[in-house]
Amino acid sequence: MAEDPRLAAYLGERHRLTRLAYRYLGSASEAEDIVQDAWLRFAGVDEPEDAPRLLSRIVTNLCLDRLRSAQMRRETYVGPWLPEPIVERAGAVEPNTNDAALDISFSVMRALERLSPLERAALFLHDLYDVPFEEIAETLKRTPAACRQMASRARKMLRQDQSRFPASNEDVARFVAVFEKAMRGGDIEPLKALLAADVEYVSDGGGKVLAATNVLLGSDAVAKFMIGVARKNPDPAHTVVAPAAINGAPGLVVTIAGKIEQTMSFEVNARGTISGVYVVRNPDKLVDVKM
Repeated sequence: MAEDPRLAAYLGERHRLTRLAYRYLGSASEAEDIVQDAWLRFAGVDEPEDAPRLLSRIVTNLCLDRLRSAQMRRETYVGPWLPEPIVERAGAVEPNTNDAALDISFSVMRALERLSPLERAALFLHDLYDVPFEEIAETLKRTPAACRQMASRARKMLRQDQSRFPASNEDVARFVAVFEKAMRGGDIEPLKALLAADVEYVSDGGGKVLAATNVLLGSDAVAKFMIGVARKNPDPAHTVVAPAAINGAPGLVVTIAGKIEQTMSFEVNARGTISGVYVVRNPDKLVDVKM
């Protein structure tokens, strides 16, 4: 029996659609749910001329509905919010990494978070799926001109963040070595030298575990905070800091006595110094992390 062409089209786009939903929601589990629901809607339509375009519109509508219901939760969230990390073994390589729709690095996700849901939708649909602004207007219930303006504003805001890049394996290894030396000897100056003067440290504990309740800025404040937190470790003998691919870029997973405590992601600037440290400690966001 011949395979349903709609099912074939859906399966061919599933990975890309999951990444698209994640870029809206910042949750891998919710993104999977959205893509499953998208199939239920897509299966009931006649065979479309452009399946990827229609699927992207369906996923967008579902994500916008989910974001509306989650807005109150975001507003009452304790401390800074970071996306749920997608963790893979160190050295894992995503297929089609040149596809912008698959870029879910923390640097990109942080930039996207500054856009409104509608701005993200206008940008994704037009730039990733070539959906005309007339069709985007139907999806977002705005005029084509308004959608064009939202996409343009989103592009400008994303370009402002192009001075930051995901860290390399070498950057992460250098950080670990210098950090461990600082812990042993007490001299934090070499650690501060690895950090940009305007480095930001974002720690997401969700109000459930110890974490910085505000974004920390500056190499001195960030270095002292990281060393201070590490010195409060209740079981350093059974602490493991392991390299991992976090959202497609090199990072670290920290476990204490076999329990995953946090993930760490890094950004660097054009000079190679660390300009961003992103730590996910909220246990709800670490449930699916496996090492």
